[in-house]
Amino acid sequence: MGKYQCYYCEKDTDSAHQIYFFQSKQEREELLCDVCYSDWLESLKSEP
Repeated sequence: MGKYQCYYCEKDTDSAHQIYFFQSKQEREELLCDVCYSDWLESLKSEP
């Protein structure tokens, strides 16, 4: 069992990436696994 749980896919993982985003005018801090973090970075590239 991993040390962390991914915010997006909810899988347990031994390594995690910390991200920050705004939701309802409040800043949130969450952890993403390697796969979800990679997907999140790709989504940022496609934003205008």
